[in-house]
Parts: sequence; C-alpha cells; structure tokens
Amino acid sequence: MPSLKTKTPLLPGKYYHLFNRGINSTKIFFREENYNYFLRQLDKYLNECDVLAYCLLLNHFHFLIQIPEKISQVDNNKYKTLSGESEINKYFSNQFRRFFVSYSQAINKQENRTGSLFERPFKRIMIEDDEYIKYLIFYIHHNPTKHIELDYKTYTHSSYKHYTSHHEGIINKAHGLSFFEDLGTFNNYHNCIHKERQSLLLEY
Repeated sequence: MPSLKTKTPLLPGKYYHLFNRGINSTKIFFREENYNYFLRQLDKYLNECDVLAYCLLLNHFHFLIQIPEKISQVDNNKYKTLSGESEINKYFSNQFRRFFVSYSQAINKQENRTGSLFERPFKRIMIEDDEYIKYLIFYIHHNPTKHIELDYKTYTHSSYKHYTSHHEGIINKAHGLSFFEDLGTFNNYHNCIHKERQSLLLEY
C-alpha cells in the first residue's frame, strides 16, 4: 500500500478509496444542509466518475469511486477526448481540487472562518481486488456504527439507504450491486460482516 502522504495518481478505469477529514480533525459539516451541498458539489465536479459508496460524518468522509476510462470535453466548440493516464490524472486531480475548494469557500463564508478546511493532500488508495471492493463498500457503510455508535442501516448521510430503496442519488447502484450479484447478497454480506465485527468486539 502506498504512503498516504503521497499523491497516488488517479488512473483511468481504476477504483479508489478516497477519504479525508477536517484540518486538526475539526468539523467539516456544521448544518444539516451542508451534507447535501457537499454531495451536490461532488456531482457537479466529478459526475463522470462512478460513485459506488459514500459516508459523510461530522469531521470526515469516505468514498469509493471508479475513474472513467475516458471522458469527452468541449474545447473551442470541438469535442476532445481525454484517455491517457497523464491526461486523466491531471483532469481529475484538478476536478477534486475544485470540488474541495468550492465546498471550503462556502463553509468559510457560512461560518465566518478563514483558512483550510480539509487536511492535505486528500487520502486515496487504489483498489484492485474485487473481494476488497465488496468489503470496502461494507466498511464505508459501517462507519456510523464504528465512530458514533449509530445504526449504519438507518444513518442518513451514507449510500446504504440508496441501495435499499428506489432512490439512487449520486451512486451507480447497478455497478455497486454487480460485486454482490443482487440486493439479497448485498444485504446478507452486510449482515454477516456486521455480526462478525460484533463478536470480535465482545472478545476484546
């Protein structure tokens, strides 16, 4: 696994666990509407990516995304396709920067604060194993139980509710479920891993 202090490149077609927290572990969400605004800004700047899972907590967040193989842009009224590793990495690194800056500026204005909101650089780990992707989807959904002892199944600010309802939100539900075969397998996996974790907690 690469050092979390390095800037792992964002390569075409690859899956990434993206996560970060507020600087000095301070809050990044101050009001209920901030959570929805954060997701809207993500969709604004990174809608070419497939989002498979997310969880937003008071002072940090997690995402599982796939970077697309290529994207098309309009440049001087002509379509331009970006597909090389260098082009894709440069484009999405810039889009993530714009996403975080736009959210930070809005929060600084709202809270009458100055300076950085997030730690830098944001953490990113490339995931190349399908079984680990399955576990990571559970891990991200399980964060409310892990950190704030809330039932992850009813927590408002994660993608778990999108998988278990008809509302898709920003996630590509079909893509995420493809790792589990269907919704029943998805639910069974979450239930089994959750029970295993509970038994481990009782042992220690």
